[in-house]
Amino acid sequence: VLEQHPLHFSFHDGKVLKLCPVRNEQTWALNIKRGILSVLQTSQASTASAVVEEVDVLGICPTRYQQKGPILMKTRDLNLCSHRYSGFTSVQSVVLPHVPSEQRILSSKLECVQSIKDGVLSEAKC
Repeated sequence: VLEQHPLHFSFHDGKVLKLCPVRNEQTWALNIKRGILSVLQTSQASTASAVVEEVDVLGICPTRYQQKGPILMKTRDLNLCSHRYSGFTSVQSVVLPHVPSEQRILSSKLECVQSIKDGVLSEAKC
């Protein structure tokens, strides 16, 4: 099913700008493809450490990039993301206003290691 329809997308400077899915693509299959594209998204930050806003399958999230030689570390606190759907758990929850992320009942983070060779992403592990 995942190979039945190609997912066309716009990709510029490490960012996925637009998706052009086939209309009858099953939602679960499209979401897996979105997740894969999220892993491939990267930042060409000019400093050794930068925080950029990224839009992907996880929502709109502040994402920290740290350059360590040919390795780019990508981290984010998913509690800080907006437009995030919490359908990944059977626990129904609502974010309480003015509660620091370390005091929330459910907390999650994303950590990725991206290898860059000759200015091109060669490997990504999240």
